Amino acid sequence: MSALPSYRLRAVHLVAVWAYAVGQPVFSLLQANPEFLVVRGATRGEVIAFASILTFVPPVFAFAVEWLVSRVSRRAADVLHLVFLGAFLVPFVMLILKKLGGDSAWIVFAACVVAVAVVAAYVRWRPVRLLFTASVSLAAIGLVLFVARVPLVTEDVAGAQVGIPRPTPVVLVVLDELPVTSLTTRAGEIDRARYPNFARLARGATWFSRATTVHDNTTAAVPAILDGKLPGDGGLPTLAHHPENLFTLLGESYRLRVTEAVTYLCPKRYCPRPRDAFLPRLQGLFLDTQVGFMHQILPTTLSRGLPSVQDRWGGFEKERILVATDFHDVLGVVRPRGLPREQRLGFSEFLDGIDRGEPAASLHFLHVMLPHTPWQFFPSGRSYGDTPIPIGLAPGLLWSDHPWLIRQALQRHLLQVGYTDGLLGVILDKLERSGLYDDALVVVVADHGVSFIPGKTARSASQENIADIAPVPLFIKFPHQKVGRVDPRAARTIDILPTIADVLNVRVPWSMDGRSLLKSWVGPRTVSVGKSDGTVVQASRAQMERDMAVAVRRKTIFGPTWDTLLATGLPPQLVGLEIGSSRALGAADARVRFDNEELFAQVDLSSLLVPARITGTVEIIEIPPGKELVVAVNGRIVASTRCFRIRGEQRFSALVPDKAFRSGFNRVELFSVEGMRSRPRFIQIGHNGESQES
Repeated sequence: MSALPSYRLRAVHLVAVWAYAVGQPVFSLLQANPEFLVVRGATRGEVIAFASILTFVPPVFAFAVEWLVSRVSRRAADVLHLVFLGAFLVPFVMLILKKLGGDSAWIVFAACVVAVAVVAAYVRWRPVRLLFTASVSLAAIGLVLFVARVPLVTEDVAGAQVGIPRPTPVVLVVLDELPVTSLTTRAGEIDRARYPNFARLARGATWFSRATTVHDNTTAAVPAILDGKLPGDGGLPTLAHHPENLFTLLGESYRLRVTEAVTYLCPKRYCPRPRDAFLPRLQGLFLDTQVGFMHQILPTTLSRGLPSVQDRWGGFEKERILVATDFHDVLGVVRPRGLPREQRLGFSEFLDGIDRGEPAASLHFLHVMLPHTPWQFFPSGRSYGDTPIPIGLAPGLLWSDHPWLIRQALQRHLLQVGYTDGLLGVILDKLERSGLYDDALVVVVADHGVSFIPGKTARSASQENIADIAPVPLFIKFPHQKVGRVDPRAARTIDILPTIADVLNVRVPWSMDGRSLLKSWVGPRTVSVGKSDGTVVQASRAQMERDMAVAVRRKTIFGPTWDTLLATGLPPQLVGLEIGSSRALGAADARVRFDNEELFAQVDLSSLLVPARITGTVEIIEIPPGKELVVAVNGRIVASTRCFRIRGEQRFSALVPDKAFRSGFNRVELFSVEGMRSRPRFIQIGHNGESQES
């Protein structure tokens, strides 16, 4: 151990190795995904504090421990120094191995072996130690460049000086991840049975039935709605990249009540944003970054248990998507529970801003991340829990080839659209009670859609899924409009701002790609959707019409009501059937392990959470692929399911009606069925709350 350097150099070496193993990869991750910091509204001070703590605190802490141990035993301190070096080297080697194509658990062992070899070389050869000493300068340069170059939010600019001769209240609601085909029937109408509030809006508004988005990503699609321009390459959802937008157009003349979810386009002078305290924000940044870093270094087999970072920008430590409204807030609106005012943010704040005392020159803007994943809501407002990424959706948001999993994902999406319909109803009710509705220009639109095609991506636009991604609902209720109509023109989301300006009779002092929908024109014959990589996917209108019809037909398996949707796969005669001894053939030699089984024993129907998403593992016996199983709650059949394999386990997943539960203990059973559609007989595979029978 005598070959080890002085304690001063040991500290330098720890800093250098840590910087290359963790600091620089994290900096590269954030620089490659600038939306991560932008959406959080990170300030320069937060970034400097984050980068400095990340770079220096862990190695300095390790060195402090090492120095304290040296006061007791110098040899023990030498050993500890090498242990710290090796531990710091492991993630660095794992990152390299993964970049070279390694994606199995063996890279952890390989990284440990390489780290031990490097540590041995460090002890034996002075040139290795000199390399460690010299490399600290590159780490310092990387820190400085990161702090200097990372894009941050520009919080304030002056608004446009425009005259508005006829002030009109404007209400703009942007929904997220909602294809128009989720709302329509095969006849091309809004599904009034499932979505009464969308149908209610359409009865008195203009529905642009062929409207499409211009981008497949929220951080580009929403700014395009607000500035009327086609998204450019590398643009971020910030005021610095979009200084000319709806908020700066009206800011000097209108009272703005703005709730942005993932954009920072409203200047601080018009839209002061409450901010959490510095330390909680910094802590959240570290926790969220940790998840992204672990995805970078861990093989897929070990990273599956981590929260997904696909299409998300924060809140991973809470397993939440970054939304304009938090979980309790939205629930509190649909199912009022007297939430304290300090908890009623986002959606409730938007509603609070709609009041009889509002001047005519007022803008109410809401971007709500619904019905976007995580799918967790019933139309009633109850939740079955937060599951950010559906089973069957792989990294890269690529669907598996298992049709049952995709059918269940579509089922959950449609339920959440039903919940979103309820929120829309709350907005319409408040507008009517406040007296604003008749006078106001009301716009409801979605930023982009989502696709459910086996083996294809859920969100990235392609030739195969453009009919799911591009068409979005666009409803415009013009001032004093009483009668609804359908406008079949090829409207685009970039046409919204020109239309608002036309209604207000205001000249927009910048050029726009969109056109006012009040004017007569024929839209483009081709649909174009931009992608985050800068490419554009195009399809003819004829192709879009054909593929949209296929998407609508995809929903017909769910029947016409919510009850039939939840009973998908069950013959009508089995829905709600009580399983008695006359129908039971006994029990299979199997075992079922239900996930979160304890929740079934303590259901509280006075709460808004019910364990209605039932998942688990079947052991001992092999269930044939495609074999339909049924789930019974408290002795009655409520859902069907099938088994599928994930990571070698035989899994199942079912969504049952929330009304199937009762307060207290609930018995949940999984059955195999013989004679499913004639004279059914049931073989119990397993149940909760008791030991499984052999």
